[in-house]
Amino acid sequence: MKKISLFMLLVAELLQGFTITTGEFEVQKYPSIYSFHNSKPKTVTVPITEVLQSKSKNTNGVTMWITPTWNEKWYDSKTIQNNIINQGYTPVFIFYYFADNISVKYIHKKRAEYFKFLKRFLKFLKKLDGKKIVILNPEYNENGVEYYKGMNDIFLKSYKILRSDPQVLVGPCVGDFGNYNKVNEPNEWKLFDPSLKRAAKKADFIAFQEMRALTRNKPQEILNTPKRAYNLAKYLHTTYHKPTMLAYLAISSYGKNGDVVQARVYKGFVKYLPKMKKDASLTLFGTFHYFDYPNHKGYFKQAEKFFGVLTKDGALKPSFKYYNMLH
Repeated sequence: MKKISLFMLLVAELLQGFTITTGEFEVQKYPSIYSFHNSKPKTVTVPITEVLQSKSKNTNGVTMWITPTWNEKWYDSKTIQNNIINQGYTPVFIFYYFADNISVKYIHKKRAEYFKFLKRFLKFLKKLDGKKIVILNPEYNENGVEYYKGMNDIFLKSYKILRSDPQVLVGPCVGDFGNYNKVNEPNEWKLFDPSLKRAAKKADFIAFQEMRALTRNKPQEILNTPKRAYNLAKYLHTTYHKPTMLAYLAISSYGKNGDVVQARVYKGFVKYLPKMKKDASLTLFGTFHYFDYPNHKGYFKQAEKFFGVLTKDGALKPSFKYYNMLH
């Protein structure tokens, strides 16, 4: 009879259940209306979990980004423990050290600093008592890194460091790049295999992301997202034999009929999520922003400010009712 290691039993226990997570940490309340960091008089800062308990009871996770400029004051460990973990929410950390600068040359240059930074982050994690999910290097598979076999070693060493905390689940995150007119693109997805094949064997999960906006994509390319995400998750699960996670879905409501397009995408995920669980062992569904984030900047330009399912002032978008149907 094949023996199952204690480590594998711990991982199996941590993977139990399904996580719906969203990307906010604190918001403002005035006086009973929630908003994203407005400067209205009499506002008070409250944890996002207070909002979720009121508005989105299906959500049981909170996503936080760890970028190269991160410090512990961003997400105070006591606040995370008391207002997230102790309230029944799973903290999800997206470790984005290489960020948009990623390339093989940049990895070589920053390798030592990366691991030093990771060890500092580990000390922070160990202050938290409860299940923690760490999603490593999202969208790393660009600028030639998708072909870089040495990326496996970066991931493997990262796992080893983070697993000194037995409450951590850890895995890599690929970006879904390619032709969004297609809903199934295995020839594109296999391009990152050289950088992931060895590391996938030791990962607790394989994550991926989906980001679309009318500033960069045609409406049909955006509407294809649920079916394409299903096929990508199934591909990852079939290829690497690991549970999958949709680390973050970012669909902007910006532009002509953008709110309708966003709502249709979330409605599509209501349909496809049960299939993703069944056929791809999906264990987490993440939303990039819960509220619109007016100061967000990036590849999608003006549309970056409108990834939420609520406006910055707390008004419900058409997509909100479908977000709340996810479970």
